[in-house]
Amino acid sequence: MVQKWRLVLLIPMILLLAACGNKFLQPPVPKTPTPVVDVTPTPHYYVVQPGDTLWSIANKLDLDVDMLAEVNELADPDKLRPGDRLLISTKMTISGRILPTPTPTPIPCLHGCVKPPPQCKIKAYTARLDGMKLFVMPGDEIYAVQQAELWFCREQDALNNGWLRWTPEGPEGGE
Repeated sequence: MVQKWRLVLLIPMILLLAACGNKFLQPPVPKTPTPVVDVTPTPHYYVVQPGDTLWSIANKLDLDVDMLAEVNELADPDKLRPGDRLLISTKMTISGRILPTPTPTPIPCLHGCVKPPPQCKIKAYTARLDGMKLFVMPGDEIYAVQQAELWFCREQDALNNGWLRWTPEGPEGGE
């Protein structure tokens, strides 16, 4: 009687294995990696509304009006009509021409700034005694006590604009 119970339990297991074929005996098939798709960002457009001007659109979107005109290759920016679509981009024009990367300009700080603008840490100031245009880098000895009149984001930008780096021995490259 004990053997009949074993047989009753064993028969369904044999049938189940037979129905599955020999999948349990085959080695697993390695999965093919899913390809990664490089998604190009969807262009962003602004649809001109009644009463919009290029200046008001640029102001609303915090863009430079000349850049907005260049990106959209507008021959006459005053001839916008409601329903016109303007491409919002700083990388390419509406026809696909790649725009040059703008050269950073000095950031004015007319009465000396306590905090630099984001990403800009180079302090530029005019020497009181002789009017020499100097800049100091973070970590320079005078940096903590010197207020900035201008901020530069890169040392090369300061040099390109005619400013000299202050050192304890005097200005680098100065007379």
